[in-house]
Amino acid sequence: MPDFGKLHYLNIGPNGTFKASGALSTSPVDVDALFAHLNADPARKKLTLYFHGGLVNEAAGLAVAKKMWELFDKQSHVVTFVWETGPGETIKSNLDTLHKSALFMKVVKFAIRHAAARLGGAIGGKGPGETLTDAEIEAELAAASRFGGFDAGARGVAAGLDEEDLEGDRADIEADIEVDLDADPLVEEILEDEAEESPLLDAAVAEEIQTEQAKGIGTTIVLARHVASIVIRVVKRFIRKRDHGFYPSVVEETVRELYLADFGAWLWGGMKAAAEGMWAPNAEPITDASHAGSYFLDRLAALKTARPALVVDLVGHSAGSIAICHLLEQAPVRHPGLTFRAVLFLAPACTCELFAQAVLGHTNLFKSFRMFTMKDELETEDRLVPAVYTRSLLYLISGILEAEVDAPIAGLELHTRGQAPHTAPALVAVQQYLRAPGANRLVLSETEGSGDGLNCSSHSHGGFDDDPVTRASLLSIVSR
Repeated sequence: MPDFGKLHYLNIGPNGTFKASGALSTSPVDVDALFAHLNADPARKKLTLYFHGGLVNEAAGLAVAKKMWELFDKQSHVVTFVWETGPGETIKSNLDTLHKSALFMKVVKFAIRHAAARLGGAIGGKGPGETLTDAEIEAELAAASRFGGFDAGARGVAAGLDEEDLEGDRADIEADIEVDLDADPLVEEILEDEAEESPLLDAAVAEEIQTEQAKGIGTTIVLARHVASIVIRVVKRFIRKRDHGFYPSVVEETVRELYLADFGAWLWGGMKAAAEGMWAPNAEPITDASHAGSYFLDRLAALKTARPALVVDLVGHSAGSIAICHLLEQAPVRHPGLTFRAVLFLAPACTCELFAQAVLGHTNLFKSFRMFTMKDELETEDRLVPAVYTRSLLYLISGILEAEVDAPIAGLELHTRGQAPHTAPALVAVQQYLRAPGANRLVLSETEGSGDGLNCSSHSHGGFDDDPVTRASLLSIVSR
């Protein structure tokens, strides 16, 4: 049996094409060689297509490909799609940069103080309307949970608040914040420095600050408007039960208000475009500008026609689920009759809307489905960057990278429980499908001792392909 190499991975280049962009590359000739090998090896009855997570670099993607080959090779020929998803280090680096930004930390602290005054929450025995001291805020920011004990009380207070009343108080909120900003001797200096130098500050915000500075007018009034917007949106999210916890919600809204344009949404959007673009139809002749996934799919359909008994399983981790969703949408359009055995998702980063249209809309294309993901208690303890963002990558995608705040993500248990306020028709459909009695479509970490293929113990979003319990479940399913 050949060692790990080009027979076991497909490198997807820019825009889902064969174009090279790094140390790895796959050509149409390489895909031809892969299928020639499969045709010449009739003893191989199974093919597993693995799609790694997004926001990883090329070397990490190749490392995952090798791990999957080592796991599945004795049972199935595995091909990992190593796709150009962009460096996840960019997101973590940006979060670290924000943590070092004096302006970001000032805004977060002022937003915490004024949002907490509206929400109460039993910090230091305080209730609604009472302001946290600097010492109380600093103590919470130094704690691992960062205002974790604040959430339940804040949600209770929010149940009695009214959004119209909150909007009616906007001018008062702005005025109170401006008074606080004016009392801080460092604010004007920080604004002057970071409006010109911060690479992450939204260009429109920087221009707004610089325009006021050029007029010789104090810029705290500008900042007060932005902080007030952050405060109001955080409180509204608690009222609507769409918060991600008090501190993470403040961070999310601060990034959206002041930093989102350059933070990473472009990276996430580009990655999603690649996940869809790799399946776009090709025109002849096939060149390096052709779509690699589509060419692979054409060859796969031909192989399945020649060998109908060949079993094909699809496994996707995190953003890999997005690529599989688009595969399921494109396969019946160009290759009616092409079907798969199992579709397996690990902590999927696809939205519930995409899941509903691609998976629920094409259940005739596969025999079984299973999703492995974390319980919400573990998801909230998976701290992406502990000093800055105290939730998992899926929470960050939902709270910052997607266009809609608290965007429903299929891998977040919070969004697939079928509980208010996450009760839109698509979400209910996903919940009913995943939790159908006896279907065994959902495995929540930590679950062990539930039978072959029904166990998972990953405690981190990135840990599913390394978790031995999850790996044993995947191998059990593929081996059948």
